[in-house]
Amino acid sequence: MPSGRSAPTPPDDYVSRMARRPRWQRLLVPVVLVAVALALPIGLGRNAIGAERVTIRVESCDLDGPKATERCRGSWQLSDGTVVQGPVGGGSVREGEQVAGWGNDTRATVNLMSWLVAPLLVGSALLAVLVALAVVFLRAAAKRARRGR
Repeated sequence: MPSGRSAPTPPDDYVSRMARRPRWQRLLVPVVLVAVALALPIGLGRNAIGAERVTIRVESCDLDGPKATERCRGSWQLSDGTVVQGPVGGGSVREGEQVAGWGNDTRATVNLMSWLVAPLLVGSALLAVLVALAVVFLRAAAKRARRGR
């Protein structure tokens, strides 16, 4: 070795860095991901869970801008007799129409699927992350076992 130079140190990989952390820190990420995987789809899907079949009377629509930014407002009556006013989405509706749809105490939609898309996408993405973490964990455990730890 030339004088003044030290031997290169091996790269510090993720598994060895995580192994040096306290156990609570190593468990924190999977526990948080599981909690988010359970809570986020339920939180996003609460619109669909509490929805009931209603007749929506479309009162006004702001049709400026592209189709994705069209905003309509309407009113609908829930089964307990309360009349609710709020945003209406999930389909192409026109001012003055009465359409069958789904509503809860905050908003309504023409199509129930519009409330199910976000929870399903987020839940699927989080499930994929959890599966990937499980694969990484199992591979790291197998690597440690081969080393004889």
